[in-house]
Parts: sequence; C-alpha cells; structure tokens
Amino acid sequence: MRHRRSFPHNQDGTNSVEFALLAPVLIVLGFGIIEFGIMIYTLNAAESAARDVTRRLATNRISAAQASSAVIQQLPSWVAAGTTVNVTQTAPTDPSSNRFTTEVAFSAKVATPTTLLSWAYGGVVLHAKVSMQQEPGT
Repeated sequence: MRHRRSFPHNQDGTNSVEFALLAPVLIVLGFGIIEFGIMIYTLNAAESAARDVTRRLATNRISAAQASSAVIQQLPSWVAAGTTVNVTQTAPTDPSSNRFTTEVAFSAKVATPTTLLSWAYGGVVLHAKVSMQQEPGT
C-alpha cells in the first residue's frame, strides 16, 4: 500500500488572497449603499420642493408660471438639469374648486452625483407628486 505524501500546511498569505477576493465586492457594496442613500435623499428633496411650491401655489404666493423654476431652485445641483416639472390646475378660474398638482420626475441615473451602479437601476424614473386645494385669495 502506498502512502500519500502530504503537502506542507503553510498558510502564509491566505488572508491576503481572501481579502483580495472579497475587497472589490465589499467596496462595491459600500458605495452602492452610499449611492442608494443619495438617491433617497434626492427623491426626498424633490418631494419637499414639490410640497413647498404646491403650498405656495395654493396660498396664492406664486403663479403657476413661476412654479417650475421655483421647484428647480430647491433641488440639489446634480439633479436640477435632468428634472421635468409639470404643474396642473383643475379649475383656474374658480379658486373654490381649483386644485394644484405638481409633479417632479427625473431619472435615477441623475439622482446621484456618482453613477457607480447605474447599470443596476438603468431606466428607472423617480417621481414626486403633490396635490393641494387652492385657498380662496383676497
């Protein structure tokens, strides 16, 4: 019977190899978490801007023509250029039944200043929509 020859049990460098294999995955995961957080922040900023501008419209502080630029001014700089703002009214001549709706939409690719994981969310469009009843003015 033949005895198997055992190889030496030298484990020097195995930690380095394991780290080299796992580090890229951990780095992409970390940056993905940061990028997703920035996207959520940007969506929250868009919702806040839409709510603020719709409230100003409903209380007769700005006109519907000024609303789009007012929303854009409140957005983070990296998303402002790629944003679509749509403001509609149900009955512009009757303040007692007029309802303002402000819609803000932008691609997930422009929702973050980095585009590390843009392949993952591709053509996703983020939306913020706010609707308020107009208050009768004086």
